[in-house]
Amino acid sequence: MSTKPLLKVQNLKKYYPIESGLMRKVTGHVKAVDDVSFELAQGEVLGLVGESGCGKTTLGRCIIRAIDPTAGSAQFTPGDDVSIDLASADKKTLQSVRPHMNMVFQDPFSSLSPRMTVREIIGEPLRAQRVPEREITQRVERIAEMCGLNPAHLSRYPNAFSGGQRQRVCIARALVTNPVLLVADEPVSALDVSIQAQILNLLQRLQRELNLSFIFVAHDLSVVEHIADRVAVMYVGKIIELASNEDLYSRPRHPYTEALLSAVPKPDPDLADETIILGGEVASAANPPSGCYFHPRCRYAGDVCKNAAPPLREIEPGHWSACHFAESLDLAGVVPEQDEGEIVT
Repeated sequence: MSTKPLLKVQNLKKYYPIESGLMRKVTGHVKAVDDVSFELAQGEVLGLVGESGCGKTTLGRCIIRAIDPTAGSAQFTPGDDVSIDLASADKKTLQSVRPHMNMVFQDPFSSLSPRMTVREIIGEPLRAQRVPEREITQRVERIAEMCGLNPAHLSRYPNAFSGGQRQRVCIARALVTNPVLLVADEPVSALDVSIQAQILNLLQRLQRELNLSFIFVAHDLSVVEHIADRVAVMYVGKIIELASNEDLYSRPRHPYTEALLSAVPKPDPDLADETIILGGEVASAANPPSGCYFHPRCRYAGDVCKNAAPPLREIEPGHWSACHFAESLDLAGVVPEQDEGEIVT
């Protein structure tokens, strides 16, 4: 893994206007992504976790410009002397950089056209780039084999494939243009547990072989533990903790992260009593509370948490937290698994 940033996101925002009345007057905004900053190195896997609705998917789509961000920058450097701000790039510039980045969607059943054969689906990004048909055939068959698909079955339609095979098709389609950056939006959450392990093993192998950089979006920390080098935790549109995999799991520095880790399924039923039950509801992105967004649900909150929003700051080298008491709290983590091999199905 290189230390050179492949992607540098700074103060990225995505606000959706709230309109009301006959004149559709804007009365507020839903802050889906609110002032997010981080870096991604070449060959690194960054896990992006949090509850449903926290802005994970929106952030991923803003980065690759599937949707336009409201403000901020996403500096993308696919080559040694090429650097592009994806957040402000025009249509022509985006078209030129599209082959270097792609996305794997959550639902393999709805993200594939039922009217196209698998060969056509995988080759579609190449046709958009006006690649010669002969080269398309060769590249489609090569990437299909790398993704565990039988080239003899490429003339079939998606309904002939299982959920796991369809997700392999989605991965092959995302990789056929030889990208360096892949945003994987909960790529295993719609699959059975045994199939999840197969797809995670496939992604890990492809990441090593192709030196890919991943933003791996998930809500399941037990899944992220196996694939990520670093983990960013989001809450109501903001990154509230960012650290290496080992540091975040063993020594969390934000109470929300501690609560998420306590909910990870444990093989010992006696440990189930250690799960932290958060009171109240997730804060609204349209009308967040004052100060720290998490303070109404936090058992460690003080007066300062109600009045002042904590900045995301570096508590120790490589470990960032947005908590006023990050240095003084002794939060419970979990022992991350040390196995670097394949996930056992």
